[in-house]
Amino acid sequence: MSNKSQPNTAAKMRVLFADDELPAREKLSHQLSLMEHVDVVGMATNGKEAITLINELKPDVVLLDIQMPEINGLELIDLLNYQPIIIYTTAYDQFAIEAFENASTDYLLKPFPIARLKKALAKAQQQLEQQRAHCQVNSQEHEQTFALTENTLNKLISKSGERIFLLSPGDIKFIKSEQGNSLAWNGDTFHHLSDTLDQLEHALVAKNFVRIHRSYLVNVDHIKEIQRWFNGKLMVIVNDDIKSELSTSRAGADKLKQLLHI
Repeated sequence: MSNKSQPNTAAKMRVLFADDELPAREKLSHQLSLMEHVDVVGMATNGKEAITLINELKPDVVLLDIQMPEINGLELIDLLNYQPIIIYTTAYDQFAIEAFENASTDYLLKPFPIARLKKALAKAQQQLEQQRAHCQVNSQEHEQTFALTENTLNKLISKSGERIFLLSPGDIKFIKSEQGNSLAWNGDTFHHLSDTLDQLEHALVAKNFVRIHRSYLVNVDHIKEIQRWFNGKLMVIVNDDIKSELSTSRAGADKLKQLLHI
């Protein structure tokens, strides 16, 4: 097993896994060793160790147990400086909804056969390739995509075939990240944007947008209602016709409370 970060290659998917149970780690290690396209770059035995290794090694994919001591697999997502593709592994199916709310790529219920693991990793590989292609397009088109003045985004530009839409940030209710794509919702239509949510977060900070979740940027001016949710999270209801509901992360909830003084 390698302990040093290595550059991505087309042939190998860099995988890290975390589980507090030795039998589960041994089984997963064996399953992954049978896959030629996988390079296991790290293994963690608890949540804190997983955070350190993920931030340091920057794997493509993390197989993450949910129930671990001190910091569980759902909680640690908000504590990462680096966001890999997440596949949750657990013996408890009641966490499935929250796992997908955390934008995980897949959810493996223990004990899972190697065929199911291969299917999950194939899905992750497809997502990884989409992200890489998306980043390449971003770097090539970044100067043409946005009109920036003093680091403030004045227009969002969405391209659809031969059509180019100029969107005013103030008209956007929220922006979500879905399978590596950034989609801006104006209450009527989702418009595809070229930049990542991380880039948009910095560019739109002066336009009253706040990152409430790793998958959501919301325009505070378009929040209609906020409800307390479970595990210290909040449910944000947007003032569109369908009353879109956006679940915050715990860190996002704290950020929103501080911003709105609630």
